[in-house]
Order: sequence, then C-alpha cells, then structure tokens
Amino acid sequence: MYNGHVELIDKLRQMGELERLRKARENMNKYFPLTPELWLDWLRDEIPLVTEDATDRRKVEQLFERAVKDYLSVEVWLEYVQYSIGGMGQKDGIVKVREVFERALSAAGIHVTQGAQLWEAYREFENAVLAGLMPTPGQVATEMQEKDFKVQHNKVIAIFKRQLSVPLYDIEETFSEFKEFIQDEVDSYTKQVYEKAKMKLEKLKPYEDALESAESPKLEQYQEYIKYELSQDEPARIQCIFERAVRENCLNSDLWIQYAKYLDTKLRTKPVILAFYERAISNCPWCPQLWQRYLLALERWQEPHDKIKGTVDRALGCGFSNGSDYLLVWTAYCDYLRRRIKWQEGHEDALELFRMTIEKAVEHISGILCLIIHKKVKCYLKQKKFNVINWNYFQGKFCKNMTRAREIWNEIMSEGHGSEASAWLEYYKLERAHGDNKHCRKLLQRALNSVTDWPESIVEVYINFEREEGDLEQYDNAVAKCDAQMERINERRAKTAVKEAVAQEQKKENRKAQKRQKQYDKSQQRQPPKSQHKQQEGDQSQARTQSQDRKRSHSGDTTEEPRKKGSFKVPPPPGSKSAPPPGYKGSNSVEPDHPAGGEGFKVPPPPGFKGQVPVYKRGRLTSQDDESESNKKMKTEDVSEKQGQGDVEMQGHDDKAEQNPDKAARTAFVSNLDFSIEEDRIGQIFAKCGELTDIRLVRTFKGKSKGYAYVEFKDELSALEALKLDRTSVEGRPMYVSKCEDKAKTKTEFKFSTNMEKNKLFIRNLPFTCSKDALEQIFSQHGRLKEVRLVTYRSGAPKGLAYVEYVDEHDAAKAVVHTDGLKIGDHEISVAISNPPERKTPMSKRDETSFQPSLGGGKKETEIRGKARTQVSLVPRSVKRTPATGPPPSSVTNQKTVDKSASNGQSVSKPESKMSNEDFRKMLLKK
Repeated sequence: MYNGHVELIDKLRQMGELERLRKARENMNKYFPLTPELWLDWLRDEIPLVTEDATDRRKVEQLFERAVKDYLSVEVWLEYVQYSIGGMGQKDGIVKVREVFERALSAAGIHVTQGAQLWEAYREFENAVLAGLMPTPGQVATEMQEKDFKVQHNKVIAIFKRQLSVPLYDIEETFSEFKEFIQDEVDSYTKQVYEKAKMKLEKLKPYEDALESAESPKLEQYQEYIKYELSQDEPARIQCIFERAVRENCLNSDLWIQYAKYLDTKLRTKPVILAFYERAISNCPWCPQLWQRYLLALERWQEPHDKIKGTVDRALGCGFSNGSDYLLVWTAYCDYLRRRIKWQEGHEDALELFRMTIEKAVEHISGILCLIIHKKVKCYLKQKKFNVINWNYFQGKFCKNMTRAREIWNEIMSEGHGSEASAWLEYYKLERAHGDNKHCRKLLQRALNSVTDWPESIVEVYINFEREEGDLEQYDNAVAKCDAQMERINERRAKTAVKEAVAQEQKKENRKAQKRQKQYDKSQQRQPPKSQHKQQEGDQSQARTQSQDRKRSHSGDTTEEPRKKGSFKVPPPPGSKSAPPPGYKGSNSVEPDHPAGGEGFKVPPPPGFKGQVPVYKRGRLTSQDDESESNKKMKTEDVSEKQGQGDVEMQGHDDKAEQNPDKAARTAFVSNLDFSIEEDRIGQIFAKCGELTDIRLVRTFKGKSKGYAYVEFKDELSALEALKLDRTSVEGRPMYVSKCEDKAKTKTEFKFSTNMEKNKLFIRNLPFTCSKDALEQIFSQHGRLKEVRLVTYRSGAPKGLAYVEYVDEHDAAKAVVHTDGLKIGDHEISVAISNPPERKTPMSKRDETSFQPSLGGGKKETEIRGKARTQVSLVPRSVKRTPATGPPPSSVTNQKTVDKSASNGQSVSKPESKMSNEDFRKMLLKK
C-alpha cells in the first residue's frame, strides 16, 4: 500500500497534474508519515506557486510545520528557514525568521554531523542584517545607527559562543572564524567551553564513525549510541539520538517503545509526549503496546473522554495479527473506564458504560479468535466484570450482586476451566470476601472433585477453611474426603508414570534397534561382492600353495601335487615376488604382452570397456603407446574394429594431463562437467568461441570421465572468448571455465569483487524454484539490468541466493527499497547492496548481516580445523584387513615382523606399526 502511494505520486508529478498530486499526497499523509525526501519534493513543488498573498504563504508554512513533525531532518529545517527569509519583507519578517531559526536549533542544532549547517545559516543571516546596518561609504553613522550596529554585532558573537559550546563537527574551523570575527583574543570562559565541547566531541566520534561505516538501518550502532547518551543523562541529546534512530528504523516498534518509556519517565511534557505517540502509532499501527501506552498517556494528561474513545476505535480498526493484541487494547480501555468511576458520587452511568464495554469486548473478541483463545479471553474479561460489579478488591459494599457473580463463574467453569486450580482459587477468594460459608464449602467440595492439575492446593485450602470455620464433624469429613480423593489421584498418577516409563523404555529399544539396523546396513555395504570373496579365497589358496612349494623345496621333496581340475588362479599384484616371469604360461595365466617374451603383461579389459589397455611393466603402470602422443586421443572407430577382432586395446589416461606451456595461452581449462559428457558435446559447446584444434577430456584408469577437460583453440582470442562461458549451465550443472595455468606458480585471483558494489544487489531466501527469467522480470522494473546470476552448488542445485547487477547504482538503491521483504511464493526475500566480507576474515568475526555460512557443497570456513566431513577410510581393504590363514609373502601391515639377531639367532617380535602412504607405494612398486 505504501509503495502504491509513492508510485502514484511519481506518476502524477511527471504528468504535471497539480490538483490530483495534492490530493494524492494528502491521502498518503492521512495514513503514513512522509519521509523527508517526500516532504522536500512536495514543498519544492508548492513554493514556486506562492504569490504575494499572505494566505498562500500561510498554507506553505503549515506544510512546513507538518513536515518538521514527522521526522528529524536538518534538510527540511534548512528549507524552512530559507523560505522564512524570503518573507522578511512582510510585517515582523525578521522576528519570524529568528523564531524559525531558534526552533531549528532546538530540534537539530545538536546533531553532531549536520547541526553545524543550521548554526552557519543562522550566523550568515545575522551577518547580513549586520551588514545592512552599516552606513554607506562617505557617510558618518549616527548615534542610533552605532547603537543598532553594536547590538547586532553582539548577537552574532552570542551565536558564535552558543555554537562553540556544542560538540559539532568542524568545531575548530568555527573557533578560527570566531577569532577572525572579533579580531581579538577569545575570553577565558569561551575557551573553557570550547575545550569542553572538543573533549565531548572526541568521545562521540567513535559512535558517529560506527554509524557512518554501517549500512542502514544501523540499529545496533544506534543502540550503542543511545546507551552512551543515557549514561550521560542529557535530555536534549538523548531525545536527538532517539529521533535520529527512529528516522532510519521507523518500522521498529521496539525502538519506539524504548523511546516512549524514556519520555514517560524522564521527560514529562504534555505536548512532546502526545505528539510523540501520534507519530509512533502512525509508524507502527500494528503494535498494541504503543496504543496501550498512548491511552495511558491520554488519561494521565486528562484528555477528554471522546478523544480517548476515538483513539480506542482507531486502534481496534488497525487489524491486529492475533487476538491477544485486541485483548491488550480492550483491557487498557476497561481499566480506564473502571478508574473513571467515582464511587463517592453518582456512578451509575459510568458503571453501566463499563459493563456495556465489557460485554462489547467479549462479543468482539469471540468473533475473531479461535475457541481456546476465546475461552481464555472470555474467562479473563468475565473475571474483571465480576470483580468490578462486586468490587471485591476495592469497594465491595457498593455492589453485592453475588447471585449474578456466581452465575458468571459457573459459566466460566463450564467452558473448560473446571480442572484448573487457579480458577477455583480465584472463585473461592471472591466468595470468601463477599459470600457466605455455605457457598464456600460447596465451592471447595466441587473444586476437590474437579481439579486435576494442582489438587494439593485445593486440599490445603479446604482443610484450612474447615479448621477456621467448621465444627469437628465438618473438619473430619473434609479430611476424609481429601484423603480419599488424593489416594485416587495418586493411583492415577502411578498408573500414568508406569505407562510413561514403559513408553520411554519402548522408545529406547526402538532407538537401539534402529541403531543396530543402521550398523548392519553399513557393514553390508562394506562387504565385498561374491566375486571379490572368491578372488580373496583364491589369493589365500595361492599363498598356501606357494608356502607348501617352498617347504618341499627346502626339504628336497620336489614332488608336485596335481592341481584340482577347474581351479582358478588369479595373478598376484604387479611387482610382488610371486609375479610370473616374462613369457610364463600356466593355467589361466595372462598372455605376455610381447610374443617373444617381453617385459610386461596386459590386464584383460572389463566387458564393454572402450579405451587402451594399461600395461604393467616392471612394477609401473604405462600405456602401450607411451611415446606416441597422437595415440592418446580417443579413436572410437579403431576401438570398435579391434573389439570385433577380439583384440581390445585401451587408451591410456593420465591423471595430470600435463600441458605444453607454449599452448597454455590458447587453452581453456573446463571443470565440473557431468561425467556423461564426451568430447563431441564439448566441441559443440565451444565451437562458437573459435576454431578448435584439440579437446583432451581427462579420464580415470577405467576410461570414465573425471569431469574436467582441456580445450585448445587456434588462437588466444578464442580462448579468451571461451572464458565468457564460465558458469554456463550444461546438463543441469554449472560449467567452470578458467585459464590453463599452473596453480602452484600462478596466484589464483577471485573472479568476483570482494568490495562493496553499489550497483549490485545480493538476494537471499529465494525459492529454489525461482528462475533467472523470473528475477529479471522482478528487478528490471526498477532500472536497466546488466547481469543476473543465480548462485548454485557444483551439482547445479540452487542455493537460494542470487546477484542482480544494475547499470546505474541509483537504480540498485531504489530496487532495495522496493524489493526488500518482497514475497515470492512463501519466501520473503532479503535484498541488500552487495558488500561481501573479506575472504580471509574468520567466520566468528564476520558480520551476521553481511555474511551467511555456506549451505554445503564446499569447504566450511572456520578458524580451527575440525573433523572432516567425509569419514571414509582411504586405506585399501587388502592392506587394512588381517588374513585369516596367516600373512601372505608380501604382506607388511597388521603383522609383527621378525628380526633375527646375529648373535643368538633368536627371533624378536617388533611392535606393530601403521604403514604410511610412502611405505605402501614402495611395497606396491617393489622399490
């Protein structure tokens, strides 16, 4: 609604519709206070239309009076005094100008950063008056002229001295101007006041600097400033800083309430307080606490009943968000009406008005609240009605209609409060004060049988009542009834406790069962497949066979047992002592790579594998065509042809894919690709950037894509053009494109700016379904866009964040005002000027409003390295697991090594030690 008024005013102002523009502004000001900017636009539109007619000037002056009441603004006051100076030609013109200046200084003259502008304008005005009193050249001043000149000269000096006593920016320059003006030494008292103001300014500067560096609305900085000023206990300065704070935080109801508490307790001035509350409820009409305090202030300052009643009607018409807010306003009004009753005088009309108001409140709230809240409110209001009618706490002798009071209480109990001990105790309290013992006893017996939440309190009250008022028989009956009732209650409590204990135990068992199931599922996931079990059994069987062969050879028995038919022998890891010699051919062995008995052997490829078969060659992994660079490229046709012949050779895949430094300038590094993307798809993506000469997709040992590639172009300009495709979505994932350079030698520069960018907005809390087109449509309404960027994870999933860059920073500032808090679906987005924290700043020192922790998909920033996110063991199982049948010949880990002493030949067991990565590499490569 607010933005609608602003847009209508802008349109009418562009169209030049003066009358409609005035009506639109008046209509907006009827519901909302206007910002200083809106008031200045309005005033600057009206001032040129003022004629010599005094009526026109009075209308504009009334506009100025309304403008200075909404918010504290030095700019509006300067405009006001400037307009007043233009009317000096009228009767008492100078006097009116001085009155406006004095009011401006009282309101904003102590503003630390901007107040000096008002003082300087005042001095310039008085200096102009002083210059007009000087005689023309060649004439001798009369005695009257000299007297007037001296009086005016003293006025200028007085303004200087008043300004030097206030801690304002540029106070040193003011002191220098003062010395130049008097052309003499400054008196000691003025120097003392000036030095005191300077010391005060030094204490205020840290708070002003904090406000200057912070972003709007600067609430935290203002709260620190207010806290300091409250400690100094200078009412004018406290009021000034509160006014500055509410101008930038005009929708913060807590700040208005804080300001109201100070005014009600420390600055008890009727015009100031009542004007303040009118402004407060105009800014935050949804806050019931402000309406409540306003009603109390109206009653405190003895405002007419009609005005208080009108204020209540305004409050109830605001549309509060929940029933408790309405209850607060109704309660404040009922309390006022109750205090308005004069019991010593004729009070029938006031009492009847109070009763009617209570009934109206109950009826109103019952229509807007749900059943439970309605019952609570109705209970509360009927208690207040009952208490006032019978006046049990104040003047019970005036209204003793206990019959009606009991009817109301019975209605309350029947509405669901019969089990609450507090309600029965309130009922008993009233009956005890204004009823009789018969009804008290009956009430307590009903309460004893009804209360479930706190029966002990009813038992205590019942027994004490019979001890004080009853005879022995009544006392014994009360004790017996209480004991029997408590016994039943304790039995129910015991049964309930057993049920709860069983339920808790069942929950614990369920949690344990779930935990065991999870552990079992994890263990099943870690189990190798059946084929791997068979391979492990084959390894162990082979190890046992070799051990037996060595034993037979040592004992001279060279008889070889025949192998079982159909047994399967798996070749040992490359480089182990049990590896077959070159040219070895045995049962189920691997054919040698070279027909003449070469140095290596090749591993058969898995079914459907396309690529070059890696070759184990003297303990190291190589490709068949290690020297030929051209054979490293994928040739699907050749591979398919060889597959048809049954002789499949796989292409070698280097992990690092080393680049030629001469080609790096015309090569782009592409990462975060989907694993299903092949070279032809990459070529289609980058074909528009320029002529391609080579595409090297980095693959794993098994020939699968690693998700990154090198794209080589014919010239460097094409490579630079390819960098523009960075973060382009390909197959649902953002593709990262960067220069091909050695990261160890080149310092990586962050692509985006880390400083404040006034033309770029940072948006948070976006729906994950929000698209780039939708953002462009929303934000293009406020200015010309340069770029819109959605922030995503590496997987392409949205983070709910975005950056919107405008061509003009003024459009960005306007967009913040119009879109911050905008609802997109069920999400209320947050929009701010982009001002990221320094990338090396620890997370604990970052500002909460400018930094949001990562939601995943990357390394979390922290001062101290914590536990790794992925707790997956990277030690191979074959090394980590202890064989059941004893260590294989090449096993090193998880075994005790035996050191034979040269002196006595005894075996000494060494302590078990873990293998490092280097040890494992040496073991694997037999170095």
